[in-house]
Amino acid sequence: MLQPSPDAVDARIDYSAQDSIVIFGNGAAELFGKSDVTYKTINLKADYMRVKMDSSTIYAAGVRDSAGDLQGIPKFSDNGQEYESNELTYNLKTKRGYIRHAVTQQGDGYIISEQTKRNNDGVLTMAKGKYTTCDDHDNPHFYLALTKAKVKPGKYI
Repeated sequence: MLQPSPDAVDARIDYSAQDSIVIFGNGAAELFGKSDVTYKTINLKADYMRVKMDSSTIYAAGVRDSAGDLQGIPKFSDNGQEYESNELTYNLKTKRGYIRHAVTQQGDGYIISEQTKRNNDGVLTMAKGKYTTCDDHDNPHFYLALTKAKVKPGKYI
């Protein structure tokens, strides 16, 4: 009898995709179009996702439209914490992830980071970041540059 990997998911994963879902025999699946994945308290929405059941990892990214604009960027939420990013890789079991171009709201301001690591306790470690109250996240009119930052959402930056 084949034993499941110790890194495999331990709860039900609910998923849907607008265009198509491709499930491979090796425990991986790809979701195309407006996709939605829910696992315990975690919800992830994006236009493209790759889920690997044996290693409990999800990769999500936006896709470029015919004009070259990024559409359907990943929107991640877990226990009230929400993030938007261009792409992310997240481990469902360890609750750790790597996020590229993350945007999250903290109080009245926004934190924008090019490279972010999310630890299992929800603390974000960032490099090449910005703190701004400007709504234009791609090109804020004013900001405080953050070479390196540590953020505990709702607590401190």
